[in-house]
Amino acid sequence: MRGHAVLVGKWLVHNWPYLALVVCVFLPMLWMAASLAFRAGLFWPIEGVGKPGSDQVEMFKVFIGGGLATAVTLVGALLTREHNARERRRLQLETVVKSLEFLPAESPQRVPAVLATMVLLGQQRIAIRILGPAWNKGVVDPQTATWLINQVLISDRTDRSQMDADRPDETAMNEASVLLWKHAADLMQPKRLDYSFPGDFQIGWAFPRYRLDGLRRAKKRHLVKENILMALGTMLTSRDRDWWCHGGVPPVWPTNVLLECTERDTDPSARSFSALLFGAVHDCFPQQVTDYFTQDRVQRALDTRATAEKDYEVPDDYLDLADEIRRKWKAAVPNRPGRLHS
Repeated sequence: MRGHAVLVGKWLVHNWPYLALVVCVFLPMLWMAASLAFRAGLFWPIEGVGKPGSDQVEMFKVFIGGGLATAVTLVGALLTREHNARERRRLQLETVVKSLEFLPAESPQRVPAVLATMVLLGQQRIAIRILGPAWNKGVVDPQTATWLINQVLISDRTDRSQMDADRPDETAMNEASVLLWKHAADLMQPKRLDYSFPGDFQIGWAFPRYRLDGLRRAKKRHLVKENILMALGTMLTSRDRDWWCHGGVPPVWPTNVLLECTERDTDPSARSFSALLFGAVHDCFPQQVTDYFTQDRVQRALDTRATAEKDYEVPDDYLDLADEIRRKWKAAVPNRPGRLHS
């Protein structure tokens, strides 16, 4: 319910002029037209009600004519408002593009700046496909790469005045999540707890209901979430327990993100996979995790994991990743006889 309430709230904030137009102009006009039709006996005669006089008819005509003129004026003003907002954004981005010309061709900041501008201009697919080779060659650093990926993943589509860059591109989102998973180990630095990741996902699970549930292809929605979870699991296995933990205390991030996904996501597969990863961290620090996140929340997540394992809802690749976390962090690895590797 919370996700739907947020979606409705965002829609009202951005589209309240249209709602006001409907309530204040179109509905009164519809009521007046219906009243005139009933009074005139257009549908069936009404006993005891005389037909409207010529004065009343003229009054109705004046009201309806004035309402239509007002509606046309308001619609024109709203369209102009949206056009001006887009034009203002376009001019800002043009200024940024022109400023890039002052960067020397050999400048290390040139490629990251160009990619960021492409994302803001709505060319997300091109930017992501250029980002892959550039990242492989070391032209783009992990901080810039994760910022670009974050911009693609959190695209919002509720604002009618937004440019293409602010609306989700399903293909670009999928490619960005794959790229994040592929380079998950590169996000880790030698210094402990020094890593890069898309900023919104450092706060919590950034896919509540209103983010991806409206995309046309549920399969792509499913893959984007699972690729991000695979990236989180790969990061956990790319460093040992001492790198992630200090004084026997488990890492709050990404443990909190995995727990939020298990609790809030609408995709059963994503919930099951995140529960597996969360359960692996819990098995390494059972008491500390329970104390930090409360026993009720932890138990619900463990119940989700148990259901997923029992009902064979997740591929063995995901189970293997959870087991690898336990091996790296020196926890007992469960025996699962009878499971087939996918």
